[in-house]
Formats: sequence, structure tokens, C-alpha cells
Amino acid sequence: MANTASAVLSGYETTFITRSELSDESLKALQDRLAQVISTFQGEVVLTEDWGKRKLAYPITKENRGHYTYLVYTGKGDIVHEVERNLRLNDQVLRFLSVNLEKEFDAPQFRKERSDFHAAAKRREEEREARREERNAERRAFGDDRGDYRRHDMDETEDAALSVAEIDEE
Repeated sequence: MANTASAVLSGYETTFITRSELSDESLKALQDRLAQVISTFQGEVVLTEDWGKRKLAYPITKENRGHYTYLVYTGKGDIVHEVERNLRLNDQVLRFLSVNLEKEFDAPQFRKERSDFHAAAKRREEEREARREERNAERRAFGDDRGDYRRHDMDETEDAALSVAEIDEE
């Protein structure tokens, strides 16, 4: 019984925003530092996702853009406090948020669910792009030039004859 209790670790996720001008090497060094802290607390980094640079909802210390990173890990004790302490000490980190996922966290199951989520998102994006291409093809087929107000059921000679007849009537 004691063996299974010690093997069960809680799962946590931390999302942090760094300054957008932070170099890739510095960001990698910060991630390595956090991984070292996590391993110190008998934890494991389950997932690290780079969400890229995005516009912030509001300026933070005169910054309008930030680099988002998502980190999922397991551990025991005060692991979250130590991760947050390290983030707080780094001047390049603008904001962070840590969330307790589960008391009995199953890392392989989480990885599987996350990969399924990404695969579904990719399928949705491909379907969206296929529908967009289909609409564009239909528009090209109907000659939709956005601003061409001529009747599309006439050919050029009928259109020219109609223009001459309209001028003669005036």
C-alpha cells in the first residue's frame, strides 16, 4: 500500500508569459531551469508547448506582446511554490498561472488526450481550409470579381450593343 501511495504524484500545469524580445536561448535556459526544479521535487515534465508570441489583452509593464509557454508536470510537496518562486525571480517573466490538474495524475493518459486534441484541431483546420477553397472555386466559376457590375449572362458583343443602344436613346 505504501508503494502505490508514494508512486502517485499530483499533476500541475503552469502557463507563463515572457517578454517577446526574449531570445530562444534564454527561453530554453528558463525551461531547463524549471525542469531542474521539477526533478528536484521527484517530479517529471510531462509536456511543454510553445504557444508563440501573441498580443496581450492589456499592457503589462509597457509590453503589448508576450511569448506564451505551457508546462505540464508532476511532483510532490511544494513543487508549485518552488516553480512559481523561480518564475517570480526571473525579470523576463511577465505573468504566470499554475493550476492543480489532479491528485492522482496519469501522465500517459494526459499525453494521449492531448495528442488526440491536437489531431482533432488539425482535422478541423483542414476541413475549414477545404471549405474555404471550395467557396473560392465557386466564386471563380461564377466570375465574381467584386466590383464587376455587368450582367454575366451576356457576352461582350451583346453588352457593347446594349451600351450603344442606351447612348442612342439619350
